[in-house]
Order: sequence, then structure tokens, then C-alpha cells
Amino acid sequence: MGTLTAEKLDEKKFSPKDIREMLGIDNTQIQALCKYADIRLKKNDRGLTYFTDEDVQILKNVSMDSNAKFDALSVKKSIHNAITPSSINQLITTLRDIEKSMTSKITSVLDEKLDGLDDVVMELIRVKSENETMRFKINELNKENYRLKKEINSFKKVPFGFYTKTTPDINLF
Repeated sequence: MGTLTAEKLDEKKFSPKDIREMLGIDNTQIQALCKYADIRLKKNDRGLTYFTDEDVQILKNVSMDSNAKFDALSVKKSIHNAITPSSINQLITTLRDIEKSMTSKITSVLDEKLDGLDDVVMELIRVKSENETMRFKINELNKENYRLKKEINSFKKVPFGFYTKTTPDINLF
């Protein structure tokens, strides 16, 4: 272990070299421990990496943990060894089963939702034709209303409460 100067203790910033000396590990192991402990690297104004006192404590705890003692290369090798053709085939089969399951669930939900939609479409068609019929009736009633107003306006009041027709019957429609 290296000795730490008073200046380093006051700043509570440690370089990777200090970490290597404190924990007796190399840079790849420091990187692996940082990934394992989810420690983000910090850089000072000169762009150099440093660790805070809190980071050092976390790294010490993680490195002493029996489950965390590992070598980055051995982890890569164990992952590479774990991938075999049979595990790939099993993974592909599992993914296909998941795909089929999801597809069937989505299909059943869509079918269920679309069953009620047929009735709605038929009702919309009926309402649309009824609207067209009503629109036609409104147009006819407007024509009749216009004709009747014209008819009323064609009468002129004469003495004794009588009316006379001033214009001849003309059918506008």
C-alpha cells in the first residue's frame, strides 16, 4: 500500500494509481469493479480520472465481497463458454414460443373487439340512410313552406275583413 499525502486526503480525490495501490488490483479489475458497483468515472479540469472518498469505500467493499472477486477476462471466457449451439437453439425455440403466444393473445383480443364493431357498422349505415331520408324530407318541407308564404303574401286585405288575390297562381316548383 502506498502512502497518501495530506493534500490528497484534504481533496478526497484519488487517482487510479492510488486505487491500484490501495486494493492491489490492476486497471482492468478497477474497470470491472466500477461496472459491477455502477460507479461513474469522474474527470478533473485537466481531463484526468479521479475517484472520491465515497467511490473508494464502495470499491473496497465490492472488492472484499467474496462474490465480487472476479477477473474481467474470466468473466468474458465464462460468458463465451456458456454460449453453445444447444443453448442458442433453446433460446430460439423460447423466442418462437413467446412470439406465438403474443400473436395468439393479440389476435384473440382484436377478434373480440372487432366482433362488436360489425353491429356498430350496421347501425351507422342505418343511421346514415335515415339521415338522408330526413334531409330529403326537410328539403321538401322547406319548399312547401316557401310556397305557402308566397301564397299568403299574394293576398291583399280589402274592406269588411275580406282578402283578394293579387297575383295569379304560379307554380314555382
